Amino acid sequence: MTIDRREFLGRSVGLVTISALVPRFGIAGARFFEESVEAAADRVLVVLELAGGNDGLNTVIPYTDALYLTHRARIGVPAAGVLDLDGRLGLNPVMGSMKSLWDAGRVAVVQGVSYPSPNLSHFTSRDIWHTADPRLAERRGWLGRYADANLAGTGNSLSACAISQSLPRTLLSDSVVIPSFTSLNAYSFVTDGANPGDSQNQVNAFVSQNSLQYETTTGLDRVGSTARDAQRSSVQLRQLAAGYTPGATYPATSLGNALRLCAQIIVGGVGTQILYVTYGGFDNHSNQRADHDTLLRNVSDAIKAFFDDLDAKNASRNVLMMTWSEFGRRVPENGSLGTDHGTAGVQFLIGGAANRGIYGERPNLAALDRNGNLSWQIDFRSYYGTVLQDWMRADAAGILGAGYPNLGCVNRAFV
Repeated sequence: MTIDRREFLGRSVGLVTISALVPRFGIAGARFFEESVEAAADRVLVVLELAGGNDGLNTVIPYTDALYLTHRARIGVPAAGVLDLDGRLGLNPVMGSMKSLWDAGRVAVVQGVSYPSPNLSHFTSRDIWHTADPRLAERRGWLGRYADANLAGTGNSLSACAISQSLPRTLLSDSVVIPSFTSLNAYSFVTDGANPGDSQNQVNAFVSQNSLQYETTTGLDRVGSTARDAQRSSVQLRQLAAGYTPGATYPATSLGNALRLCAQIIVGGVGTQILYVTYGGFDNHSNQRADHDTLLRNVSDAIKAFFDDLDAKNASRNVLMMTWSEFGRRVPENGSLGTDHGTAGVQFLIGGAANRGIYGERPNLAALDRNGNLSWQIDFRSYYGTVLQDWMRADAAGILGAGYPNLGCVNRAFV
């Protein structure tokens, strides 16, 4: 059986990283773009995926609309406890930490976000959000395309990182190898534990072997450089872990740990521009109120701790966080005290560069579709494009296509 160069590279990199290193790497070939767009080298984008389909209506609550509790008599949030934002909408009562960020002018709320003919499959809809392509004709992720146009050839193997067991499709790129890991200490070359005294010799042999130059097989050169970058970046990241003292108390949750790790990388100043975190559990078909409230509290508290930590280190000014979830939930509650897969959802932008406000109209609960779903208002490519253009200083139309209006929710001149 013959394989082409692209497939060879994919398999070869897999052999290097899976057999020798704990972290996973995503690569789909070795094509480099000669053209470049000015990268936002002084700006960091943190992407937080709320996996499972977050219920926007119990997150940002239309508490003055009587139809809200009509549709959700048992799982709805009473108006008395809602944390008011604008006199009509308010945050879930468990999101006090997020409310304090709103009060400080650091949160933008983007409502009714989806795309034409929303898909209610987790897998398909996540792929659509990952690629920013409802047709799924695009293989690379939307930030992978950004990386191809802006990060290739920079020489920084940590220009983008995923705090994850595997690389999210959002970061799938043709020409930039992006590491994924869940712990700085675990991101390392794994040597033979039966011979601990020989550990450094094994590392030296690995680096030496992957420093060989191949005259004719550029694929092997690519594998070698990937391996060298992996070893070098793992040393850099473990150095960041040593002696780091957070400037805030993070919640003892997986999200708290992940955002603490993001703060370490940002404060360490290794030139990382994109950090990606996934936090799951939002597919609340039953017993939603308790489960969803816990998730929202965890998200709110972890985000506040993250920015408090960065504030304490004077490192928050150049950081913007954005959230996304693959869809919202159906408006009427179901018979199991939960909600089923819906359409339009609510997203957050957090940071000093977020233009505080609510973008998109209040959900119209009197005009649901035949399945009991909200009509979407804002195409998610407008949301992505605003971040790309106004925060990452990128060619949003070149990455996402033209025709998606800027939302104005990011202060381009902030930094």
